[in-house]
Amino acid sequence: MGNDAEERLAGALPIPETEGREASAAMTEHTASKQSCRCRVCGSGPLSRWVHLPAMPLTEELRPLDDRSAPFLADIDVYVCADCGVSQTVGERDLSPYYVDYGYTVGQSPFAARFMQRLADTVRDRYGLQPGFTVIEIGSGDGAQLECFRRAGADVYGVEPSSELCRASRQRGVPVMEALFEPETAALLPEPFRPADVLLMTYTFDHLPDPAGTLAAARDVLHPGKGLLVLEVHDLARIVERREYCLFEHEHYTYWTARTLGEALGRSGFRLLTTDLLPENERRGNSLLIAAAPTDAAHSPDRLLLVDEEAQIDYDEFQRELDSGIAALDAFVEREAAAGRRIAGYGGGGRGVMTMAAMASSWRLAYVCDANTGLHGRRAPKSGVPVADISRLAQQPVDTLIVFSYGYMDEIREAVMKLPGAPNRIVSMLDILK
Repeated sequence: MGNDAEERLAGALPIPETEGREASAAMTEHTASKQSCRCRVCGSGPLSRWVHLPAMPLTEELRPLDDRSAPFLADIDVYVCADCGVSQTVGERDLSPYYVDYGYTVGQSPFAARFMQRLADTVRDRYGLQPGFTVIEIGSGDGAQLECFRRAGADVYGVEPSSELCRASRQRGVPVMEALFEPETAALLPEPFRPADVLLMTYTFDHLPDPAGTLAAARDVLHPGKGLLVLEVHDLARIVERREYCLFEHEHYTYWTARTLGEALGRSGFRLLTTDLLPENERRGNSLLIAAAPTDAAHSPDRLLLVDEEAQIDYDEFQRELDSGIAALDAFVEREAAAGRRIAGYGGGGRGVMTMAAMASSWRLAYVCDANTGLHGRRAPKSGVPVADISRLAQQPVDTLIVFSYGYMDEIREAVMKLPGAPNRIVSMLDILK
């Protein structure tokens, strides 16, 4: 057992309970009286809870190693609307202070870089966009995706709430507005980008508390005759199939299937064009990637547009499946530890943070590796597991490596196996959750 694990077990690095939530400056909750029991998408209901994860942290609230302050912890409860079928949280939280210092990026991943360029080139070629087409990205991060669109011949503009990521975007020459996108933000976009040819949101749409208002704003921003809306969200059907409880986060307000997303688009004046914008093997870990257009636009939908996966979700049974998956992870870790094997994780981003936060055995992980240098020298919230560079695997070898960032499994395995003293076993968390 490593020193970090021993200290966490002994209590020198305590794991705070839920009373620590008031101490967090990263996030403030609206009062319960302002919570609504109506669906945030269709305004109807009723809503029924089908997911419950107690005392969970924010995915990016990693703290320095010597910071003993309590992280934000609160239950995650997900409800499904009986009318429109969209899964969602209830109420809202002010995330603007949290996002100011948000630093998540996948720029270090060759797979992610290939995905972003393929997405840009495919959108351009598939829909016949000409040089100089205009692209706005909501939640544009460090500008990496927009840089790919610029290489594809587009004029680009981003909207991003993180001041750190806005600085990185401007350093690479990608103009950006520092703002958390709300429907009224659309009126502040520069005149040359209104109307826009493409409005892009990759893993952003589900972070916005007003989906219907966002889609209405998108409708106003896009060119009515040729505009394209490109959305990437986590695929709820896959979450359920894989028991990926780590994708239920405080930062996510909505959870979508192809069917519920298509129906929401239809109610907002859009027509779903494709759910197959890129082949699955070119998409990121759990990616529902779609293109849509205003109803009157000239673009035609795919001939074979099948969006009937909703029947796969058993809302009454999933909580038991979720609990079973967490128990399977704990059992795996305990078996490895009982056999005298040293264990670490790979992936200090959201998947790793949330996976470890729900586990009773996370204290047994010596550390978790990540390629994102901004995470190094910090501890994951609640679990307290330290995040380190991949070189830690050579300096403090382990026997077993659990990969939380399974979408990058091939490149992670290749990088790890080049190290001296590489782990004997590298296993995806998905294989354990089964």
